[in-house]
Amino acid sequence: MSIAVLSQVYAEARRLAVAGSVVAKGDFRLKKLIPPLQQAGAQAPVFAKVAEAATAVVEGPETGSAEALLELTALASAVLYTQGETGIDGKLEPVESSSLGGSTLQIPAREMKPLLEALKGKGGGRFAPIKEAVEKGHFRDLRLIRPALAAIDDGYADVADLIADKVLPMYGSAVLDELKAKYDLKGTKGHPRRLKLMHRLDAAGTRELVKDALDKGSKEVKVAAISCLGAEPEDRDYLIEQAASKTQDVRAAAYEALAKLDHPDAVAVLAKALQGKDLFFALRAIEESKNPKLAVLLATEVRTSADALLKTKDKKKASDIADRITDILNSLPDVTAPELDAVLLDLFARRAELAKVKGTTFSGNDVVESVVMQMADGSMAARNALVAAHAELEPSQLQQAFEAGRVCLSSEKLYDTFAPYLTATADRKRKKGKDPEWDKRESILDGIDSDFYLYQWLDPDDDEDDSDLDDSDLDDGPVRERPKPNPYDPRWLDVAVALKHTDAVQALAVPDHAGALAFAQAEFDAALKKAKQPGEVQDQIVTLLRVEHPGAADAFFAGLAKRPKKPQYYQYYWYSNIIPRLPASAIPRLEEALAGFPKEIVEHVAEEWQERITKLKAKHAPESSDK
Repeated sequence: MSIAVLSQVYAEARRLAVAGSVVAKGDFRLKKLIPPLQQAGAQAPVFAKVAEAATAVVEGPETGSAEALLELTALASAVLYTQGETGIDGKLEPVESSSLGGSTLQIPAREMKPLLEALKGKGGGRFAPIKEAVEKGHFRDLRLIRPALAAIDDGYADVADLIADKVLPMYGSAVLDELKAKYDLKGTKGHPRRLKLMHRLDAAGTRELVKDALDKGSKEVKVAAISCLGAEPEDRDYLIEQAASKTQDVRAAAYEALAKLDHPDAVAVLAKALQGKDLFFALRAIEESKNPKLAVLLATEVRTSADALLKTKDKKKASDIADRITDILNSLPDVTAPELDAVLLDLFARRAELAKVKGTTFSGNDVVESVVMQMADGSMAARNALVAAHAELEPSQLQQAFEAGRVCLSSEKLYDTFAPYLTATADRKRKKGKDPEWDKRESILDGIDSDFYLYQWLDPDDDEDDSDLDDSDLDDGPVRERPKPNPYDPRWLDVAVALKHTDAVQALAVPDHAGALAFAQAEFDAALKKAKQPGEVQDQIVTLLRVEHPGAADAFFAGLAKRPKKPQYYQYYWYSNIIPRLPASAIPRLEEALAGFPKEIVEHVAEEWQERITKLKAKHAPESSDK
């Protein structure tokens, strides 16, 4: 009872402090608490002291009311602090918890706040920052689990799908209870996603929920439940039945589930769908299943359709068949299947015949282009065949042969095979398509440029490994291993400098190459003379950085100084991307530059600049002695 009274005294003292000590004299609320305090003081002298302090507040002079109130508050607070309990009665039990697995992190507040706003907000413009956060692995921050769980109901489907497909699965079984608690089999929007996600995380445990959804669920939840079937033999007949449904979404879900089954009846249903109006849905199901047996089915379809294409004389029919073949080729699953190689090599050998077939919209040339694209990213046999035919290819196909050669040829052999296309005489003044030699040169240069990812190079930390987010449970077949391209022969850079091709020099750059250093400096000097704003020299600054020119930092600040009367913030924002590649000596100048930006620039770019300056400092900070 005495502690309860003391708590009331403390509360009244706080109230009087807010109201002002001058009104404390004679306060009836505090005054009525004095007798109980005095009574408690008979047993514990400390309560008698609190009673005296309270009396001094309500009966003392106004001139000393502030000091008296402060003394009462401090005394009551001190006594309450010593009387607090640090435990509870009863048996200790472990707190129920779930392991998330993998690593966790804690992102800074300046990144957390806009991400939370994007997750909880409405309207457009939110997908990009959320996707970027996924790619950077920011959702390993445990504070984002509940916002992510709520985002599965987001009204913008792209956001909700991204969260359900790439974010929540990384938390594993830890989110199952929350998903089940919020799941409504009669619901729409997020509830089909909940069911599919629960099945993905715990297929056996979700089996009854899936069966209930088939009988009682809303249309959307039923479609989701159909896509979860296939694990049990009893599912097959039901899925075959649903593949004949009048509802398109139901048929698509049935194809998705049937594509996971290794049974002749399931294959027969998909083969029939390939012949009709459901071609797109059947192809999508087969592509996602990564089933090599279904890849054989597609190979057979391509071969049969190609034979029909070569025989038809009707342009409308030819266009329809060519369209169908390209759709199938562009949807081939990423698996190892000899039958796929065989059909690609056969069509490639017949490319001259196919090219002669003309259609109203699609023609044989479209089929050849799709074949070449598949070979460039295909097996070693397909790549080698494409490279071997490089001299016979159209200029538009040469880039694919070059990219295939990056993998299947040695560095020296790649140069000897394809460099002559760069050194051959070509007429720069002729228009595209008028000079094959020029078009072939541009095709090889495009191939070189496609291998260089500027933003990833500028700030590799922004491209963190997101392997935790891989949709690994879809890898049901033998996924083709992707070999890494061989490094470039040093002679390529000599040719790029001789051609004065900036993009190629950037892509091929190596340190201490005399020609590249001189070229980069000359390009920058020429651009700086003409520049009226920072953005007009940013490419040249990147080239200087790529070749590790000692004057790259000076060039950065010289470009930044090209400030127009009405500066555009986005150019200064872009310059922040370059900061991670600058030397440590640039840090003081960067901070000075940021401090001197106009207000209209600072409000847009200050956060990005400061973040990258901080990264640059961390990058060049001396390692601690215990490392």
